Amino acid sequence: MVTYGQNRIYFDCNATTPILEESCKAAICSMQRVYGNPSSTHMAGAEAKLILERSRQFASDVLNANPNEIFFTSGATEAIQIGVLSCLQSIADNPIYKELNNSKKILVASTEHKAVSSAVEHWSKVLKLNIPIVVLEVNTNGIIKYEHLAEHAKDTLLLCTMAVNNETGVIQDLKKIEGIIRKEKHHIYWLVDCVQALGKIDLDFKHISIDYASFSAHKIHAPKGIGFLYLREGAPRCPLIVGGGQEQGIRSGTENLPGIAALGVVLEMLSERKKGMTVQALRTENELESFRSMLVNALKKAFPTIEFNADFKDSVSTTLNFSIFGISSKELMNVFDAAGVSVSGGSACNSKSVSHSHVLTAMKLPEWKLASAIRLSFGFATKKEEILAGSEAILSAGKALRNTCLNLSCNIENNSYEIISPDDELHGVIQIDFQNANSWLLIDKYSKNCIIIDPTYESIERIINIIKCRDFNVCAVLDTHSHADHDSARKNILLALNLPDNAQEPLGWPLESNEFLNFPSQYWKIKRLKTPGHTLDSVSYLVYKISDQNEPIFAFVGDTILSGGLGRTDFGISGINQFYTTLQNLNLVLAEKTILCSAHDYSNNFATVWGVEKRNNQLLQKVLNPFRVMSFEEFSSEKKILDSQITSQSQHGQIVCGMIDSYEIKDAKLPILDHAKLLADNYFVIDIRERAESLLFKDWNFIGLEERPTNIPKSQIVNLIINLVHNEYEYCNKKIALVCSTGNRSLFIAKSLRRIGFESVWSLNGGFAFSRLKNDEQQ
Repeated sequence: MVTYGQNRIYFDCNATTPILEESCKAAICSMQRVYGNPSSTHMAGAEAKLILERSRQFASDVLNANPNEIFFTSGATEAIQIGVLSCLQSIADNPIYKELNNSKKILVASTEHKAVSSAVEHWSKVLKLNIPIVVLEVNTNGIIKYEHLAEHAKDTLLLCTMAVNNETGVIQDLKKIEGIIRKEKHHIYWLVDCVQALGKIDLDFKHISIDYASFSAHKIHAPKGIGFLYLREGAPRCPLIVGGGQEQGIRSGTENLPGIAALGVVLEMLSERKKGMTVQALRTENELESFRSMLVNALKKAFPTIEFNADFKDSVSTTLNFSIFGISSKELMNVFDAAGVSVSGGSACNSKSVSHSHVLTAMKLPEWKLASAIRLSFGFATKKEEILAGSEAILSAGKALRNTCLNLSCNIENNSYEIISPDDELHGVIQIDFQNANSWLLIDKYSKNCIIIDPTYESIERIINIIKCRDFNVCAVLDTHSHADHDSARKNILLALNLPDNAQEPLGWPLESNEFLNFPSQYWKIKRLKTPGHTLDSVSYLVYKISDQNEPIFAFVGDTILSGGLGRTDFGISGINQFYTTLQNLNLVLAEKTILCSAHDYSNNFATVWGVEKRNNQLLQKVLNPFRVMSFEEFSSEKKILDSQITSQSQHGQIVCGMIDSYEIKDAKLPILDHAKLLADNYFVIDIRERAESLLFKDWNFIGLEERPTNIPKSQIVNLIINLVHNEYEYCNKKIALVCSTGNRSLFIAKSLRRIGFESVWSLNGGFAFSRLKNDEQQ
């Protein structure tokens, strides 16, 4: 039996729950011993029918409903479809409502699960109903605005609300809602998503006029693929699946008896608990509240300025939604995951389709909370030992973030960090990206000097925390050009660090610096080169080795050169004439191996190389062709065509500042390395996760390592590119295996390195997650 995750703390129960042992046994028993068809009339069928109806009875007991109002489905999504279709079909068939379509409406709460809002839109379209769908607003606590509901109720045909929100745990006052809608002379059909409510709040369907309610087994410690619909007797009904007439004709098809048996066991437990009986496998309400208190205390200690996104008095105790200023949801999830804690950034059902939670957006929370939101959820069967272990892991996550200067909620002045290995020291190029815009730091760990280049507003807190935490001396805050898509945060950085603005011009070049920047360093000298074109004030910062000032080792080029493209020259502050000359001048200064760090990275390439761009960029090739130099007129004509092709493009709603790389590695040639190959060959392993994740992770043996490998975080990958291009480290001539949690981040980096010519770099397929799974299977 696979026991994946047995040594992890699972706090994502609103996505799905671990299955209770009793539930597993019931499913296995039904498959091995009671495998008859419930519709058959022989003894085997009668035994199966008994399990089916017992489960139905337990469901009705928990809901205080009639058994004939319970219909088993494949899950909550199907239950929602049946409820919505049933209601809308009855409206479509009613000649009176056909005449009133334009004056009537459907109300859907703004924090509703996407399964509900999508179902309403879909079936309205299929049935050709021209009924407006109105979004019902919520307040900043996630509670429905009752005045908004009252305003629309007189014209409402169908109302869709939740009992408990899946992202915040907020409880809606169903009695209050009922009081508002039942004042109307006509009946308003009412569908309630009760998926997160079952087992967490008391439900009494005999004393509330809900027409349809959906439930899912896998949210209450039973298997996936089974759920049920409450359909009030007398409410319109229309089957979604027709056939043999099972489930009173509402849901044809042979019932999923193993799933129903497994669900029935949990429903029986909930029924017993509702009657006041002690159920060993389930926690009491007081226990669940104490669990929340333990976790809240740990979170506050680990992240002192944490803010919770729902009021505890209005939410179930099993869901915590919080934000930590300055750290993105993805970063937080990665750190928690490395600490052995599974949490999420919101609904698992829509995490790939939206950038921010629609629930928190509807609550009108500030942007930083949306970007940083985490949902931590446990179940009513979670044990105290898991809560205690989770609390310790949370404290470890907070400590790891402090140690890497990323826990912005700490008191920075007293924020100490511990150097555990050379990997902990910040040195070289640090890349801080936000929606494709790069902010750069160049750090000399020996002199403790650094410069900041192209800071964005979103990077301010991150940069300040790194500077203060490590006590770096900022020699300059520079821009490469006047940005078209965002304002520079240069002056904000200076103000926050209490530094004078001693620049001789708007981009920040200091007064005391002439040809080279005053940047005391054992490694580098920095030279400014005017590179007008993308904007008339564009400059590049060329970085030379102290020991070799003939060729720049890397350069910060703003948006003049992008990975796979050139900066636009059609802005009001651009100069296409100057751009043509700039490209020729750059070719005189840059070496084939000069690494280029751009202000934007639209293709997840991190950085590029001048020689690679000269070989792959067709327009650049033509401009620099020594045998047939492209004239300015030819260049201007072709460049204007390229610029016109990107004017309508946008990334995250922002202006695209240059041509985007179309380079792509085909699936058959993806640089993916399987686990067996890694163990069989001699690879140099590099962990590319951020430092906090690497510090927390202990299970290196899953990939066959006895000790922690070299850690080069994703934010410092440009240093790996520099080392590989200039062959400066012992691993440069070896086969390299990049690893991360799931294999996604490492694959991005491996593809980027392949793009610039490194064929011996691979990504471990599936990362540590797959390696752990294989290890558990073998055991």
